[in-house]
Amino acid sequence: MPIRNLIAVLIAICLPAVSFASSLPDGPYVSTSASAVHRVDPDYAVIDLDFRTVQATAEAAREQANAAQKRLLAVLEGYEDALRDTKLESLRFGREYEYDRQQQKNVEAGFFGQFAFRIEISDLDRLSRLHFELAAMDWNSLGEPRFEVSDTESARDAAREKALERATAQARGLARAQGGRLGQPWGIIFEPMHELAGRMGGPEGGQMQRYSMGVATADAEFAIPMAPRPVEFEARVGVVFRLDSNPD
Repeated sequence: MPIRNLIAVLIAICLPAVSFASSLPDGPYVSTSASAVHRVDPDYAVIDLDFRTVQATAEAAREQANAAQKRLLAVLEGYEDALRDTKLESLRFGREYEYDRQQQKNVEAGFFGQFAFRIEISDLDRLSRLHFELAAMDWNSLGEPRFEVSDTESARDAAREKALERATAQARGLARAQGGRLGQPWGIIFEPMHELAGRMGGPEGGQMQRYSMGVATADAEFAIPMAPRPVEFEARVGVVFRLDSNPD
């Protein structure tokens, strides 16, 4: 039976193993599982950055945050044709508190201004230069680029199909070893999928703490090339077939 037809007989998704095992088919059956990884070349890269400042007055905190946004937008203007999307994900202002050990309580320490910004760049040849220019600026954190694909559903489907092909091949071999053959599929279970790679090295989540490098202008000749890494999608599948006797 074609793999796509097997997928069509999906009975349960992410069901607990107990409920799956409690209603196995009558008569002989073959149960097996397999995993597979599908690799896809990235379509774009994502850079996340955060800015935060603490000042004596609310006006000063707002001015510092606004100035940082203007510096960022000035850099991005030079990459307008290379960008896929940009987004200001958060913007906050408020009172800053810190813990005073002598008073054993939080006390006011000024005012903060902060924002988080997401950059998507589709021209991967210009990724390293953009990241280098951003690294020369004053951020609380600048994420290492992580690579993404636009059509994640197709990539996940491809990983599931590969896993199902492996599981079916294993089940077929087990059936032959018992002197039988695979019958109709009784059920298929897909475990939750997750991305495994597509991120540059660094701390968990691809985030790396960076601070001002004291560089007024970034020289692109010093930018470190960043080769795009394939994005990997993993799927694990469990499948149960009825075991028929072999007429031969």
